[in-house]
Amino acid sequence: MKKIIFSTHALLRMAERGIVEREIISAIANPDKVEQSITNSNRFLIKKLYFSKRFQKEHLLLIVTESNQIVIKVITVIDTLKISRHF
Repeated sequence: MKKIIFSTHALLRMAERGIVEREIISAIANPDKVEQSITNSNRFLIKKLYFSKRFQKEHLLLIVTESNQIVIKVITVIDTLKISRHF
């Protein structure tokens, strides 16, 4: 697997939502869905359903990444309850 790096923005969003790096790395390694950007072939939206221990409910992680031959850069992380809207 490629090296995964995190933007400052992604790290801030993760801290706000109580999400740790290993959860993001796991979601990238085992996504439920992956969508490629129409306008940027190196940008992907990774979707992963998971059970939030913090809220005791199923949530959806939306992870925006950019990838090249060497690294995957996590641009931002969104944690939502609106599963049917995004999944």
